Amino acid sequence: EVGAGLEVGAGLGVDSLLDALVCVFEEFSQSALVGDKHVRPFLEWAAPIVRKVRRLRMNRDDFHILKVIGRGAFSQIAVVNRKKTNEVFAMKVMNKQETLSRAEMVCYREEREVLTRGDSRWITKLHFAFQDDHYLYLVMEFCGGGDLLTLLGRFGDRFPEAVARFYLAELALAVDTVHQLGYVHRDVKPDNVLLDVGGHVKLADFGSCLRLNEDGRVCSSLGVGTPDYMAPETLLALEDGT
Repeated sequence: EVGAGLEVGAGLGVDSLLDALVCVFEEFSQSALVGDKHVRPFLEWAAPIVRKVRRLRMNRDDFHILKVIGRGAFSQIAVVNRKKTNEVFAMKVMNKQETLSRAEMVCYREEREVLTRGDSRWITKLHFAFQDDHYLYLVMEFCGGGDLLTLLGRFGDRFPEAVARFYLAELALAVDTVHQLGYVHRDVKPDNVLLDVGGHVKLADFGSCLRLNEDGRVCSSLGVGTPDYMAPETLLALEDGT
């Protein structure tokens, strides 16, 4: 399972070193240096290690897709079953090329950091993170209670006051935990507020989040979020071009 993440100033973990080894191996294997007298022995030494790493590491084939429950501009979310344990998770799949080409809008590293370090009482818990040649994968807890938008529809798009107070209070706690980590979500809306089987809030979809600057603000040249739920000052800044 995913640990606490790599903190600034912390030593490299085994996974990071293996990633580096695989990356160097692949780069040399596809370069003009493949026949170099110094490179060739390294490739011969590393080849069995790289094969074993690829065989043992988690990959997409370890999961069975049960149902696709959401699609975005750069990703899709599916309910999956882990074949080895029969556990059910939510898997977010992101196209690497799209993620890299739209780095200012798609914040994979920030999302992974929040999911890894966040308070799992209020934020969807990240269980696994892995990648292949074309995609990035985040495997998170599956929230069986649906989302706040669906629940709101069952109440005729208007919660009773007591219900509204309950969910606003829990949502405030969830947002506060994100701010305490030093991040801002930037796309809080009913669709992104999931509910566990007990009906409690789990804030999700941190694909647009950014780290706060020392002054508690973020700087971005793009307006990110859903217009109907964006803060008025953000919309005004977009109109002014600031």
